[in-house]
Amino acid sequence: MKTSRIRYELAQAAYTVHTALEHELHDTLVELDLTIPLADALWQLDPELGPLSRRELAERLHCDPSNVTFLVDRLERRRFVARARVKADRRVKALALTAAGVEARNRLIATLAESAMFARLTRAEQRQLADLLGRCADESRERAILGHEPS
Repeated sequence: MKTSRIRYELAQAAYTVHTALEHELHDTLVELDLTIPLADALWQLDPELGPLSRRELAERLHCDPSNVTFLVDRLERRRFVARARVKADRRVKALALTAAGVEARNRLIATLAESAMFARLTRAEQRQLADLLGRCADESRERAILGHEPS
């Protein structure tokens, strides 16, 4: 299957942006003593969505629940995450960010939001990019829900 030139350019640009954003996160990750997988777990524990079960977090991270246990244990030791029983099903423990976890998550978000690569764009371009990336993310979530995402 031959990839069209524009798709190749898009893939190359997306990978370059991904790499640049990881580079921009580096100092913040070191400061917070986090790895990228730990930062991903923090990112997925959005306080606005409420607590998640280990299984829900595993689905959001596209990994096995046993990996989530390892990540959550490390985040608990840093006092970024707390476990609490779910009222609807007392057998399930939900994961929620502590105040320190919310602060760490906000630092990660601020690091990327204040990136020089986004500052070079006008407000209209930033809005357009956010909308386009949001559409790409929605497509990825839909594919994951339907079970079509590669493992």
